[in-house]
Amino acid sequence: MRDTPAPIVFEYTLNVVGRPIVENCLNGYNSSVLAYGQTGSGKTFTMLGQIPTRAEEMPEQAGLIPRMFQYLFDRIKQLESIKREGREVCFLCKVSCLEIYQEVITDLLCPERTRLQLREDLRQGIYVDDLSEEVVNDGEDVVRLLRQGTANRHTGGTRTNALSSRSHCVFTCVVESQTVEDGVTSIRTSRLHLVDLAGSERQKVAESEGERLKEASSINRSLSTLGLVINKLAGAHRQPAHVPYRDSRLTFLLQDSLGGNAKTVIIANVSPGAGCARETQSTLGFAQRAKQIVNKARVNEDTRGEAALLTRENERLRRELQLLSDTYQALRQVRLLD
Repeated sequence: MRDTPAPIVFEYTLNVVGRPIVENCLNGYNSSVLAYGQTGSGKTFTMLGQIPTRAEEMPEQAGLIPRMFQYLFDRIKQLESIKREGREVCFLCKVSCLEIYQEVITDLLCPERTRLQLREDLRQGIYVDDLSEEVVNDGEDVVRLLRQGTANRHTGGTRTNALSSRSHCVFTCVVESQTVEDGVTSIRTSRLHLVDLAGSERQKVAESEGERLKEASSINRSLSTLGLVINKLAGAHRQPAHVPYRDSRLTFLLQDSLGGNAKTVIIANVSPGAGCARETQSTLGFAQRAKQIVNKARVNEDTRGEAALLTRENERLRRELQLLSDTYQALRQVRLLD
């Protein structure tokens, strides 16, 4: 699709990746989209593109994230408008945006919150402590937060890209749906990670110097851990092995996305230049190994009021059983009299 106009490429990506992922989230599945590739291959352009000024005016070069949220809120509006007797559905969406820069987590919506820590518990799973979340009601809210978050992100020049993203950026949306039907409240909660990874290239190719060299070393360590996790998971069906999720904040945060409770898509970005052949081969090898990973996605659902419903159903069955017993006894008496 090298010579295909950008709007067609973005619409194709939305149809193949974006819409199915959004539907997964609406159905209660955790989901992730990761853009991987060397600096300058188009990861940020794929994920963000031209961020709209207003959500209603989607530019032709708007990326996957703005288009996915436009589709998400269109679908929520449709689902909430469907009225059935005794059934009601409502949605709540919350977003956060963080970067991992040299293994330091910073809240991009509240950048004074830095050096945040990853936590894990049975109820929330893996989460970032003290990370701010904003309730979003429509595409306008998302566009505003996208602009705010990306403005606070670390960028810097390398030989391969004058405005290279020097950090991993994770834009997350929590989608909570509440369905009330026949006195039972069902709550589904899904988490959508949209990840723009830092560029994966050799330091010699990027020709980084000074602070950029330090950044490149940190990026390479982080991406090396990601590659190691992918390799371990890809070979797990042959020989179970320890997966080093905790060796990097990126892989620890994305543990569910990599072999866990999530449906994950990895977009492999490559550059068409002949001088990028080695990096392209490396990216395609990464994608090929990632395809071998088997995740264990499940619907995240909490049903309230189910005990009361089962009690009522149990009482109904008891009454039916008593009626059948009484009928049987009556028929037996008639037969004895005959």
